[in-house]
Amino acid sequence: MAPSLWKGLVGVGLFALAHAAFSAAQLLQTLLAFAVTCYGIVHIAGEFKDMDATSELKNKTFDTLRNHPSFYVFNHRGRVLFRPSDTTNSSNQDALSSNTSLKLRKLESLRR
Repeated sequence: MAPSLWKGLVGVGLFALAHAAFSAAQLLQTLLAFAVTCYGIVHIAGEFKDMDATSELKNKTFDTLRNHPSFYVFNHRGRVLFRPSDTTNSSNQDALSSNTSLKLRKLESLRR
């Protein structure tokens, strides 16, 4: 019963605002319609959230507090920096040859 009452109050307020705008700009009617509309909207909106941060932290555990999976990075420089020295030379040669072939492929597309 209550939510439909507030929605009806908002409807009446909006209708009164539209009528006040259409008619000869009655100041008192405009202010009253604005007050009725605001009062109805405040009751429709529901409960506000607390501004205190501790209310949101109550639902989270310590493990999920700073857990942001979107920031996980698996392709980082640690893989190259901490690789054994015997494999770095061969991987550098492979990387150079792949870069060269990539550059050639790019140049071929420009020639066409």
